Amino acid sequence: MRDTGSVAQFNRIARRYDSSLGQYGCRRADPDVLAAAADLSPETVLDVGCGTGRLLALAAGRWPRALLHGVDPASEMIRVASEKLPRARLHVSGAERLPFPNRSFDLVFSTTAFGHWQDQPAGLREIARVLRGAGRLVLAEHRPPPRWARPLLSVIGGELPAHRAPEEMRHLLTQAGFEVRSIGRVRGGLVLAVAEPAS
Repeated sequence: MRDTGSVAQFNRIARRYDSSLGQYGCRRADPDVLAAAADLSPETVLDVGCGTGRLLALAAGRWPRALLHGVDPASEMIRVASEKLPRARLHVSGAERLPFPNRSFDLVFSTTAFGHWQDQPAGLREIARVLRGAGRLVLAEHRPPPRWARPLLSVIGGELPAHRAPEEMRHLLTQAGFEVRSIGRVRGGLVLAVAEPAS
């Protein structure tokens, strides 16, 4: 996450996170996120910024034989996810230093965590490192707020997440070694990028 304050905030709200109003858009986008990998039969799945494990639980239903992994820098979020997903392998970790060997995963998700990463290029390079050659990244994030709203949002909520417009996200993915298959808006007001390691 971008700062220890964000991690502390997510630790404080972990128990009520799934029922928070902010999760409404994420839940609406979940079918689109899963559909972006519907043609795959992954043996290993990683959720970067897994939070309370909501998306991993859906992935378990979609791919019941897949080995599920999740990372999140907020230890209380991992604790809640562990209660939901006792068979998943969950770690307290940020995106920038994933605790996995090279080419470990067939599919990597990240939903509404990207804006909180401390170093987005480094996190994307780490995902490229742990993805297998035929693997896929499905990355969903909120669109940036309008310029006129940013000062007000900063006053209300402090430091804003680093949300990216689609063209910025495409550039970051390409620079990290991905080939972007598609990028665009989906339900819940999110931008969804689908990318694979460049050959």
